[in-house]
Amino acid sequence: MTLANRLTLLRMALALIVFGCLMTDSNALHLAALGFFVAAVVTDWVDGYVARSTNTVSAFGKVADPIADKVLILGALIALLRIKALDIPPWGVFLILARDLVIGGIRVLLSSQGKIMAADRWGKLKTGFQCGSVLGMLVLLTVMERVQVPAWVLLLPYHLTVLCVVMTWFSAVMYLRQSFPTLEKTWG
Repeated sequence: MTLANRLTLLRMALALIVFGCLMTDSNALHLAALGFFVAAVVTDWVDGYVARSTNTVSAFGKVADPIADKVLILGALIALLRIKALDIPPWGVFLILARDLVIGGIRVLLSSQGKIMAADRWGKLKTGFQCGSVLGMLVLLTVMERVQVPAWVLLLPYHLTVLCVVMTWFSAVMYLRQSFPTLEKTWG
């Protein structure tokens, strides 16, 4: 197994740790979740860099890397839904999850046609925006557990989630446009 693939698996493990820490009511574990989330995001960048620079891009990595991203982001969002003060809209998390399930199904269909589609620039931009948004929510959570924050700051998670939904579905449309010719072959 390549170093890049090991880093992807590490990110999956870190995602589970982030989720577990956020499912508690412990301020200390919420702060730990922030640290583990940052570490996971760094591994996402490093595994891609390592795979490209060492010419070890693999079919496993093309499939596992986006799955690890989804487990990290969706796990954190689902756990953060518990925290009412953040006001994360459940419908927004549902729409992000629905998009990921739809695109995951399309990836399976494409693989049945012998095509593995790695994330394109829109997918990478979407993932970056989602990571930044979740990071912002985690920072806000850890800060508001320690000090009083202005009321307007508490509006940020809602608006970040709405922007994530828009970005997420825009990237889905771009992915569908790119994969449409191959998808047509599966309809026969």
